[in-house]
This record gives sequence, C-alpha cells and structure tokens, in this order.
Amino acid sequence: MYLVGIDVGTTNTKTVIFDVETGQINAIGSCRSITRHPVPDWSEFDAEDVWGAVLQSIQAAIARCDRPERIRALSVASMGESAFPIDANGNVLHAAIAWYDQRTAAEARWLEDTVGRERIFTVTGHIPDPMFGVNKLLWLRNHLPHVFERIHRWLSIEDFVLWKLSGSFATDYSIASRTMLFDQQTLAWSQFLLEQVGLPAAWFSPAFPSGTPIGTLRKEVAGITGIPQQAIVCTGGHDHLCGALATGVTLPGQLLESMGTASVILALSNSFNPGRELFEAGSTSYAYVVPNTYATLGMLNFAGGSLEWIVTLLYGQGKQGGVSPEMYAQALQEAAAVPAGSRGALILPSFLGSGTPYGQRTARGAMLGLTPSHNRPELVRALMEGLAYWLRDNITLFSQLGIAPPQPTITVIGGTTQATPLLQIKAEITGCAIKVPHIAEAAATGAALLAGMGAGIFHSGQQAASSVRHTVQTFEPDPQTAAIYDTLYKQTYLPARRLPL
Repeated sequence: MYLVGIDVGTTNTKTVIFDVETGQINAIGSCRSITRHPVPDWSEFDAEDVWGAVLQSIQAAIARCDRPERIRALSVASMGESAFPIDANGNVLHAAIAWYDQRTAAEARWLEDTVGRERIFTVTGHIPDPMFGVNKLLWLRNHLPHVFERIHRWLSIEDFVLWKLSGSFATDYSIASRTMLFDQQTLAWSQFLLEQVGLPAAWFSPAFPSGTPIGTLRKEVAGITGIPQQAIVCTGGHDHLCGALATGVTLPGQLLESMGTASVILALSNSFNPGRELFEAGSTSYAYVVPNTYATLGMLNFAGGSLEWIVTLLYGQGKQGGVSPEMYAQALQEAAAVPAGSRGALILPSFLGSGTPYGQRTARGAMLGLTPSHNRPELVRALMEGLAYWLRDNITLFSQLGIAPPQPTITVIGGTTQATPLLQIKAEITGCAIKVPHIAEAAATGAALLAGMGAGIFHSGQQAASSVRHTVQTFEPDPQTAAIYDTLYKQTYLPARRLPL
C-alpha cells in the first residue's frame, strides 16, 4: 500500500508517494511555490497559488506512480507561521503573510509589553518574535480592519490544505504552537492569551495530535488528483519536525541538527519544562509530531549561509553569484588540510545574533587571533570550527538540563550536509558521532509516515520511522583530534565567548 506526504514549503511544494512494503519512495512530484511582494519589503502567499502548487505537485507524483489506487492515506507538512483569514462563507480574505515578513514588528513589541516576554514563554514555549501567527492577526486588526472584522476562521498553511483536501477544519499541536497562542501544558488554545489579545477561540481549528484522521478526500479533489476518494486525510506537522521523524528521531534524548542557511538543533523529551535557563538561552520548546513528546530547539540564524558567504568572499574573486560547486568543494578540502585550531585563528559565527544558548540578538561575528600568516583555508576552517563550537554549546546546555545525554549521537539533515569536512569537524569538537541519513524529501516523507499512523498502519512513531529504508553515512570523532579540540574549546573558545561583541 502507498502513503502520500505533502510538504508545503517556502520555495517548493513537494509530494511523495511512499511504499509501505518496500520502505522506499515510489514517486515524487514538485511545484515551485510562489511568493508575491505587494510592496518591496513585504512577502505573501496567495491562497490560489498555494492550493494550485499542492494540486500540481500531487498530479506530478501521481503521473510517476505505478498504481495510485493503492494509496491509503495522506498528510501534510508545512511551514509554520503563515495563515489565511477565512470568512463565514469560506472565502479567503487576505493573502498569508510570509513567516519571515517583518511588517509585524510593532505588534510583536505590543504583545511583549502587554503580556510579558517570560510569561508568553512559560505558556507557549516560544520566545516572542514578529514571525508568529498571532502578530499577523494583530497586524490585520491594526491595518486592515475591514478584513479583520469579517474573519470567521484563521487557517495556518497546514490547516488550509487539510480543509481543501477533506472539507474538515483541523490542525495539529505543532502547527498550532506556531501561532504563539497554544498552551503547551494543556495542549489546547490558551484562553489566557486569547483574552489578552482579544481574539475568539472559535477562529482557530480544533487541535489534534499529528497523525489523527480527520476525514476522507473530497470527491472533487479525488477527481483532479487521481488519489482514491476513500483515502484518509490525517493531521501532519511542522516541516522541520516531520523531517526529523523520517530520519528516525522519535525518542526522548535523541538529537537532530537541520543544517541549511540557518542551523536548528532539536532534542526530544517526554515533558514540557519551560525553565528559566531555556528562556535565557533563547531556546524554544513545543509539541512534537510523536504523541507525548516535546521538541526543544536551539538555533543559529546564519550557519550554512555563513559558510557559503566566507567561501564566496575569499574564493569568488569579486564575481557576483557566488562560486561554482567545484570551487566550493575545493575550498572545503583546502580547509580540511589545515591543522585543528586553524593555526590560532578563531571565528565566532554570531553574524546575525549569537543564537542559542547565549540569546544575544545584537551580537555580531568576530574574527580573533589573525596574523599575516593566515590564508584563505585557515579562515574557512576557523568558521567551520566556530559552527561546531556553537553546536557543542547547545549540546552542553541540553545535557545540563537533562534533555540529552552528555555525548549523544546527532542525526544531521539539510543542504549543508554536503560540506563533509564540516561534519567531521563537528564530530571531533562535540565528541559525538554524526549520522547523515540519505532520504529524499525528508519532510514530505515524515508527513507520509504520519498518514500511516492515522490510517492505523503504524502504531507508533518509532515503528513508522523504522519502516523507511535508507543509507546512513557516519562521521566518528578521531580521539587525538577530539582531545586537541577539547583543550581549545575550554582554553580559547569559551574565554573568547565572554568578550562583548
């Protein structure tokens, strides 16, 4: 039998058809996501564009599928904070403001001043930020009251796609969390926060665990897509979390790093504990896509992006458009030949804030210990070492709080996994084995697994994840190099971190 997973992303919308018997993907379809810019600094997603991309990606996958009649269930992974306001007749009232659109900064400040930064964290598990869904609702109230007064439903991207697929209103705990109006203790909409901001609970979809069946496919959608009408539609989850599920991260104590332009380190636990240490570190904690499990996240806003930046800066010879893949690989190999410690050069990668666990938004990057003897490879390696030190900082925090063991195995996904010298450096600086699973479209695959849970094919997240057949590349720390880095971390890096940046 087959399961369908749809990943509605910022850049692309992907659909995978997963074969339960073989544990492999049977077909993949993709469609470019469209972002509109009504004014230069704004970014929005039009509802027809989003739904059209979903249908096109499904159709592309079905066209490559040998037996679409075998499809049993489907589910949705999506970006987290964007949403559509819907009126009482089911009409979309406004485009979804992109998660990264900063027009909501004033609303975020008002919310912090009204409720209190730490109080919001203890309820929602999130550090207040303009990106969260509640700030987009407040922006509509402040700037487009004629739209706001007609709102009957507020549908996050996952909710919207589930509604279009099945006709049912539903969300899952992880996407509900990204509104910053969801109580992580009760796993329900926070009456306290809704009263503080003056919003009715009726606007928000009923929240269920990920992998909950909510209905079957609408006849019209079945006709357009070729998926059987009796296919079960199930709640999905936040895209990062669905990707983690597909790689086998399902149990408390397991860690995953998602390495892209930014880096996210995720640790699982079986309870929600919004302590002051996590708050001060800037970490977030919210419901995971496996029942009775929470994800605690650390983040660095410019990680893989900083590596591309420094390689382009040093090897690009002033050419616009970056460097070729061959030149990028050469730069990393040259850096790999430099001895551990980069001959005294040290880079603190706080280019867009320190990230967790230091929580310093205004911090900026620093290069220390430079001499005229340093060349391009030393600087590239110093940045890779700085990124690995950041990872060790977060593992240390999670270990101290009992969220992770002292030296966990770390599963790593994302585009920057192609930078294999960085992965080896991370293994040696953290002292941890680094595992890189090779899974095409991990988020969409995770959504397909949630569909399998909803259809009763899998009875746990662990069983679902273990059904995926894939290869794994492992990077083990070299003991001698790890010992060198342990000394450098304690005697050089940590003192440097205490300097004002």
